[in-house]
Amino acid sequence: MKIFSLFLLCATLAWFVSNLSDSYTANTYFNLEYVNVPDSLFFAQKHKTEVQVKVHAGGFQLLRLNIFRKNIKIDLSNVEEKEDKYFLRQSVFRKQIEQQLPNSLSLTEVGYSDTLYVDLYKLHSKKVPVLANIKVDMAQNYVLEKGIKITPDSIKVSGPKSEIDTIVKVTAEDYNFSDVSSDISKTLQLILPKDLANTKFSDKEVVVSGSVFRFSEKLITVPVTVLNLPNEISIRTFPSEVSILCKANVEVLKKVTATDFSLTADFNDYVDENSPILKLSLTKKPEGVYSAKLKEESVEFILNRK
Repeated sequence: MKIFSLFLLCATLAWFVSNLSDSYTANTYFNLEYVNVPDSLFFAQKHKTEVQVKVHAGGFQLLRLNIFRKNIKIDLSNVEEKEDKYFLRQSVFRKQIEQQLPNSLSLTEVGYSDTLYVDLYKLHSKKVPVLANIKVDMAQNYVLEKGIKITPDSIKVSGPKSEIDTIVKVTAEDYNFSDVSSDISKTLQLILPKDLANTKFSDKEVVVSGSVFRFSEKLITVPVTVLNLPNEISIRTFPSEVSILCKANVEVLKKVTATDFSLTADFNDYVDENSPILKLSLTKKPEGVYSAKLKEESVEFILNRK
């Protein structure tokens, strides 16, 4: 039985090798590799990566093709478009395939009868703002200068128009800073929509940061200016000057003077003759002073005719 089995195996192998030496026409698959894609076009996430073909070749070559698929480059520089569908005519893509086959292999049929459709779409891009829900709990006597900065404050989204039109903003994950007494910086992931399969985002994370300083206080005495006063009337306010409590960086406070402020009262707001009071408004304060609180909210006055 062992000798018989051995002869049977040898005979089978001889028959198999003999058959592989003959030529056949059979179906197989080629892997597709797209090249020279126009810059304005973009591949869908799921696009054709293989094509079924019928070829005529020797048995050994067909066996090798079925085990190790051949890669075929498809040049899309002259891709055609009709009604938002992109394609190559058979005369074009068949010729490209044939040029990449050895002489011992001939192409008899391509799986796509007359047209190779390619899953492309026009690439549209726009910028959308980045928002972040950041809470900052400052330590005593410390302040955040100029608020939270987001870097980048906007990102580029690219993809089909139907997808990117649904995006008006992107949001970073929430974060809380507590007991802050020094500059802050934190990298946060963006919460990107997952249902837009063909949209790409230029960034997937942002950095939120802020400058922190310890503030000091200073009282500045500023004269009151009355607006819209009739020409035939003069006015005297009590008090004529009001103190303003300023909070800012020590270096900023050293340079602050009364001329950096404008404290006004509008005579047009005077409506009650039995109550000669005008409300004060701080209409100007220097840059760098983050808090300026009036010690008096209003002033009394007396009028004199010129």
